Amino acid sequence: MNKSPPVSAARRQPKQARSRLLVASIREACRRILQEDGPELLTAKHIAEVAGVPIGSFYQYYRNKEAVLLDVLLESAPQEADRVADESRYLSTLRWESLERTLNELVCVTCQRHQRLLLQHGEVYRRYHREIGFDALLLDSVSRYIKVQSVQEWMRETLAWHRPERDAEAIEVSAFLIVGTLTEMTAHAVDNKPEWLASPRFRTELQHLLVAYARDGSKPEEE
Repeated sequence: MNKSPPVSAARRQPKQARSRLLVASIREACRRILQEDGPELLTAKHIAEVAGVPIGSFYQYYRNKEAVLLDVLLESAPQEADRVADESRYLSTLRWESLERTLNELVCVTCQRHQRLLLQHGEVYRRYHREIGFDALLLDSVSRYIKVQSVQEWMRETLAWHRPERDAEAIEVSAFLIVGTLTEMTAHAVDNKPEWLASPRFRTELQHLLVAYARDGSKPEEE
């Protein structure tokens, strides 16, 4: 599948206080319409009306409604990272207790994050989630509990704890493949089968895939 080209949200950045206020009102109007009316009623004209700005002023800063949505999406990244962190706050403890439950929860958290952003931002998130780099949100979540350079490092430490008999290279490769599979398979679902993110079958199959690989043929953990 062809990737969408990188997108710049606003035509230009406002410099004066009045212009910044205008752009902020457009973004706030976009959020209000999404929350109160739904994405089907989101148009450039409606955004301008709710924001109380002339449609000409809207087009000075935004090419279309998708550009506003993208700006709002980019603005939401820090808050979304906090939300993911709050929902997965027990992961730092859980990962020392059970590798299987940790992997299962990571699948759920990742699918829920994609679902949430798709619900809020619709087609804009689906088209641009790879370019925006929202996969880094999971790292932001984990980093609130332990300082790590990457999710892969976090997973490497987790695997090393549960699989001490394996050598360092094997652990490194396994962490790379587990994180890559989780990231890519959920992103692929966003691209092609977004409805699968809510599917218990999809989540269970992905969980089984990761857990079976992480066990490396060993007996199931005793919970």
